[in-house]
Amino acid sequence: MTTTGLIPAELRLGVVGFGRLVRDYYLPALHMLAGARVVAVADPLPESRRAATERLHDAEVYPGHRAMLEHAEIDGVLVASPPSTHLEVWSEATAAGLPTFVEKPLVLSGQIERLARPHEPRLMIDFNRRFWPTYARVRDLVRRGALGTPVHLEFALHLDVLRWSGVTRHRLDADEGGLLHDLGCHAIDLALDVIAEEPDRIIALTSSKRWTHDQLQLRLDFPSGSSATCDLRYGDRTREWLVVRGPENTARLADPNKALHVEAKGPRRSPLVAWSLDAVTLGYRAFRWSQSLGRASIRSALAAFIHSLRTGSPFAPGFEDGVRNARWVAAAARSAASGGIAQRP
Repeated sequence: MTTTGLIPAELRLGVVGFGRLVRDYYLPALHMLAGARVVAVADPLPESRRAATERLHDAEVYPGHRAMLEHAEIDGVLVASPPSTHLEVWSEATAAGLPTFVEKPLVLSGQIERLARPHEPRLMIDFNRRFWPTYARVRDLVRRGALGTPVHLEFALHLDVLRWSGVTRHRLDADEGGLLHDLGCHAIDLALDVIAEEPDRIIALTSSKRWTHDQLQLRLDFPSGSSATCDLRYGDRTREWLVVRGPENTARLADPNKALHVEAKGPRRSPLVAWSLDAVTLGYRAFRWSQSLGRASIRSALAAFIHSLRTGSPFAPGFEDGVRNARWVAAAARSAASGGIAQRP
């Protein structure tokens, strides 16, 4: 049930899906942010509903999102359920007049034909890497031409998938979109955001090591001559790095929680200097875990959602960003199915 009138001093949020992301990231983030709290939770799993009751003593807990939308007094919805449910949940929340914060992907590739633009969509997509200051700095360097043009972006994201599967194993379920929809969404959004162009084409190649299609190589080519390659994997260790090479300088980030190094062409500076900067930065974020990539960027994304909800300002990244991302993911899926033939949306 949506509310009308003035926005209350404390925003009341409903959550759909009470898995690890909400328990370990959303709730700590909201605890650090003033003016919003979770008052309702919807999850079909009895264990997750018990966990919600234990952690949120005053929250109303429902077995499904429709009951929550109908009965709970809420001002906005956070959607952290498996990807196959996203379209249904945010569409119904939008129809109820509720602003919605949706985990990526907005929709699965097979659902794009059902994607209709709602009237004045009040919706934000959690492409949280846009909110990480170090990635934002790389984006600014590229857009200012500080690296020269064209650039080549190399991004890698390897996920310890079993560690993220303590509540459900939907990431390993082909019906939930697999690696491409899980990590490929982030990689494509980051590449487009940093290079700030619409690509000409995308190429995708998948391979299998431990699970079906648990490794993915992406390449995006842009009109300016810039390009991006992305190495995405499920495994037993989480790793992430970014390198952007230009004709004048290179921006290098060995780990998002380490220091950004901008190197001019020519001999690289002493590795001891780079190691020292990385050690100080990584040590700080290890000591203050709330300042690490995952926690800080999700907190910043939620803060942006709450700010837009309060002020009525546009959500960013919003509905159009989610649709564009979904179309490029779908093109990547067609490319992978064809054995790596280049595709466009």
